[in-house]
Amino acid sequence: MPPAVTEAARPVPLRRDPVLMVLLVAGVGLCGWFALDLAGARTQLVLGWTVAPVMDVLLFWLCHQVCRLPGLPADTRRFWRAISLAGLTFFAGDVALLVTILGDPSLDRTGTHPVQTATALFGVIMVYAVGVMHPLGIWRRGDRVRFVMDAAIVNSAAVVIAWCLMTRPNLVSLGSADYITALVGCGVMLCGVLLSVKMVLSGNSPVLGAAAVPLGLSLVLQAAANAVLPSAAAMHSGVQMVVAVAPGMVVLAAPRIQLLRFGTGRSAGAAGRANSRRRYSVLPYAATVICAAALVAALLSGGLGLPAWGALAGLLVNVALVVARQLLALAENNRLLGRLDERERRLESLLRHASEITSISGPDGEFRYLSPAVEKVLGIPVPVALGRNWLETLHAEDRARLAPDLEVLHSTPGAQLTYQGRYRRADGSWRWLEVVAVNLTHEPAIGGVVSNSRDITESRELHERLTFQAGHDDLTGLANRRQFTAALAATAGDDGGGRASVLLIDLNGFKQINDTYGHGAGDAVLRHVAERLLSCAGPGDVPARLGGDEFAVLAADPAAAEGLAGRIRAALAEPAVIAGRELAVGVSIGVATGAACDPDQLLNAADLRMYDEKQRSRAVPS
Repeated sequence: MPPAVTEAARPVPLRRDPVLMVLLVAGVGLCGWFALDLAGARTQLVLGWTVAPVMDVLLFWLCHQVCRLPGLPADTRRFWRAISLAGLTFFAGDVALLVTILGDPSLDRTGTHPVQTATALFGVIMVYAVGVMHPLGIWRRGDRVRFVMDAAIVNSAAVVIAWCLMTRPNLVSLGSADYITALVGCGVMLCGVLLSVKMVLSGNSPVLGAAAVPLGLSLVLQAAANAVLPSAAAMHSGVQMVVAVAPGMVVLAAPRIQLLRFGTGRSAGAAGRANSRRRYSVLPYAATVICAAALVAALLSGGLGLPAWGALAGLLVNVALVVARQLLALAENNRLLGRLDERERRLESLLRHASEITSISGPDGEFRYLSPAVEKVLGIPVPVALGRNWLETLHAEDRARLAPDLEVLHSTPGAQLTYQGRYRRADGSWRWLEVVAVNLTHEPAIGGVVSNSRDITESRELHERLTFQAGHDDLTGLANRRQFTAALAATAGDDGGGRASVLLIDLNGFKQINDTYGHGAGDAVLRHVAERLLSCAGPGDVPARLGGDEFAVLAADPAAAEGLAGRIRAALAEPAVIAGRELAVGVSIGVATGAACDPDQLLNAADLRMYDEKQRSRAVPS
């Protein structure tokens, strides 16, 4: 079974793969044996074409292993399956040639065999057809136009090379079979170049970059062998076999590298895709250099003959295509620059008129960018704020409260934080800001913490005012019954075992003051009582108005509850001065201590003791 695809697997170094090492040693050894002419021509011929079918079978098996990779896309699997089937067709042709060689002991050089030529051509056409049908990674019209022009430029160079090979003087004297073989070689070269260009420039290659190198090299070697060997009758037999066998040895490395790189170094999402398409490629410019080199070679070898004129025409076409491609690139660049300028103006306008502050601070906390809104919100000009540490304007209490979260935000790329804090204005006042920050230090274009801050001072003050009103009495400012009950329940603690002392206070004679002097005087008396309660209460005590003329105090220290009640009696024994009149305000106080987990029972107990005190005060003659 092929290795499973894993995200965390590290790519195996190619030099450590035993299969590639065996292929390398075998290929170098076999080609070296042929090149050094260590055996007779007949022996070399038989050995070379005996090895060829073995290489074809290996090509089929290795490509079949690639097809079995889990997570391989269907179109990529189809391409490698075509290569594996091509290996079988090559096998049939090479076996036919081997049978012919073994059947004719007089043969000592490689010749043209119709079955081998036909099967080889069929295999190449099959791979080419599948490669052409492989989907492009290009969808936009501009990208497609660039792709077509780049492909035309590269293929014009391939046509020039094919023209020079097919019109060379020594090829004319060959027979029709050899000429057809050379023509097939040039055709294979053109198809290979077209297919390679499509794979490289389309951004959606079924062959990984490392695997494409031996695949393309073997194609070039095979095309060169078919195009050059028919006119090289005087070539050494060993060199002939090197040229004939080398493409088959080189191509075997391609599926093995694909298997290693995809199986252990690529995720299923990558799926055998080539490196992402780039807008810039050196292939078109390399093609121009090749055309010029072909023209120079044709002039040096045969003067201003048919090959040179064809190479010159191809060079002119190539240069014209390159110029057109450059003009297209310039027009596109102008459009892109126009769009970028428009986008920049739009963004600048949005930031200039936005009410929120957008900022970028570096790892050191200093502002690197600030939108103009900082002057509207905090009154600080942008040039003054740039370079300053943003913590300088954050309130010390908020800085201490947020310190752990801010530390995580600035030390963790990708971290996000939303918080509220008070920031100092240029005039010394404070504004509440809600900040949404994200750490983008890992992005080279940003390299800092991006924050969006909006002024929430009014909404914050409104929220605090509503919260206060919900828990406090409008007339006296003391806690209301709901706030008092909540404080009493909080005293119970999480386990409910806490104890509390409650003072329940009722005014004596308050109805007569209302009836005699009016409700305005009554309200003033209630405010007077509230002030006395606040002055007598300790830091942890909670004075409250429960309703009407009924007050209460939650004593922070149950042991000091009776003392607190005495201070309140003494404070309220003094007459209250209301509208220039001295009004006596009597009180009855009930003190109860018990479990805070049952506020109603505790208040009821205090109410009973308060009632008893009120009854006693009525029984005592004034």
